[in-house]
Amino acid sequence: MGLIKIYQSNFLIRFDKDEAIPYYSYQDFPNLLYEENSFTNLLGIEIKYFFYSYDNFIKDKIILFCPGIGPGHTSYLTEIELLCKAGYKVLTLDYTGTGASSGERLPSINQPAKDVIELLNHLNLKEEVILVGHSLGGYTSLNVIHQVHEIKKAVIISGFVDIASEMLGFVKGIHLLANIVKRYENKLNPEYKKINNWKYLKNTKDDIFFIHSTDDPMVSFKYNTKKVMKFYNSHLMFYICEGKKHNPNYSQEGLDFMNMAIGGYNNLLAKGELKTLEEKKQYFADKPIGKMTAQDENVWNKILEFIK
Repeated sequence: MGLIKIYQSNFLIRFDKDEAIPYYSYQDFPNLLYEENSFTNLLGIEIKYFFYSYDNFIKDKIILFCPGIGPGHTSYLTEIELLCKAGYKVLTLDYTGTGASSGERLPSINQPAKDVIELLNHLNLKEEVILVGHSLGGYTSLNVIHQVHEIKKAVIISGFVDIASEMLGFVKGIHLLANIVKRYENKLNPEYKKINNWKYLKNTKDDIFFIHSTDDPMVSFKYNTKKVMKFYNSHLMFYICEGKKHNPNYSQEGLDFMNMAIGGYNNLLAKGELKTLEEKKQYFADKPIGKMTAQDENVWNKILEFIK
């Protein structure tokens, strides 16, 4: 029971922005087109979804970007704008209990995939849909491509294969504890008990590109992508790097600066040295979001080549 409480308090909570931390808005990118809409999911929750693009975007493809765990898609506007700049229209969303969407909390690790599938059904898109997801968004993308047979291509950045493999990294390889969480999630979502992503990956003819850093402390490379590599399925592609932790798509300079900035912020919070919102915002005054989220051109060239 103790592990479930730890799991709930780390994963199944409400995710909102820390108003002190800077985030991009579409208004920060001149001429970036932005459209916001919503639908009500089967839980009765209002889900916000968003389209981003520049003029003259590619008409027959759309990128569906699945955010990682956290306060919604605006944490990924650097990545989203990069895809738009490459000529694509990007669809994204805030899951139940995150960002601009309603919901008291993220009710399950599988709810994001449900939200994405419901969004696809709501929109009935005619374009080819290509998934790009990071972390929880990588797991979500994997669940979606597994279930939505019309989608044939996905990019999985620092993603996990199932909740047990994620928890093996979280609890340092203790299979019994990892399986306790898996059983808990199966109770929350009985239909996902039947979904075996390992079997799917071993045999799939969908094209999936895994990007992972071997030192990822959030999603274990050892229990996820490294195991997938052993399937020797020609439809599975990999870019493996070292030293990028949970953000292999970031430049090393951007990653180092972000870790310094956020690490310093959390340290000062723990010491009680930043009390007011004004003090917290002042801390970030000389730490521009663009420098904290600088991307690795080499990695993105590989992603864009795969998407083509």
